[in-house]
Amino acid sequence: MADLREQRVCIKFCFKLGKTAAETHQMLKQAFGENRLGQTRTYNWYKGFKNGRTLTDDDDRSGRPSTGKTPENVAKVRDLILQDHRLTIQHVQHTLKLVNKEFYRDVLRRLREDMRRKHPEKWHTNDWVLHHDNARPHTAYIVQEFLATNKMAVVPHPPYSPDLAPCDFFLFPKMKIKLKGRRFDTVEEIQAETQTVLNTLTKKDFQDAFEKWQKCWDRCMRSQGDYFEGDGAE
Repeated sequence: MADLREQRVCIKFCFKLGKTAAETHQMLKQAFGENRLGQTRTYNWYKGFKNGRTLTDDDDRSGRPSTGKTPENVAKVRDLILQDHRLTIQHVQHTLKLVNKEFYRDVLRRLREDMRRKHPEKWHTNDWVLHHDNARPHTAYIVQEFLATNKMAVVPHPPYSPDLAPCDFFLFPKMKIKLKGRRFDTVEEIQAETQTVLNTLTKKDFQDAFEKWQKCWDRCMRSQGDYFEGDGAE
């Protein structure tokens, strides 16, 4: 394939000229032929420049960056180790409740148990599906193995598609409204306020989120994989 960085420079150039993502992809097709970047990658780079990205070099690594390394967590880990130098990594992770592949696998175990107790009819017929995004703990091997072993059907999540993730379009915005502009001294305070938000959610809130989730997927399918923003596929 032709120099990828050269094509990314061309995408940035087209964006600055006011070309659309579709026009940019068509121009790459004319210039590079079969060696051009695919449509999805072209649109993703175009969106990056539109959102303020300036560099054309590829990222050092793919995937969502870890959010577990905060000053508060670093201090807690240091205190735990000073108290007991024999602590294992697993014990530290469990104590701090960091979201990693092991933690997420345990979340899925609890989810299956809740399904068994609260929806036995769906449990027996296995008539339910799981939808999560492509965060690294979700795609880890031990998580994928757990899903396969327990025959849990998973809805595939396209990359760079926060509009399809209920947490992104439903849950996180509600939390931001409650927490925006406030300062917290400890992680525990943040957890307590977050729990307060969760406790205010009603059955109708979740019904509305599910209906919006369905509309987002319908819009995605109507676009047939093409890139769009907002109501671009309406």
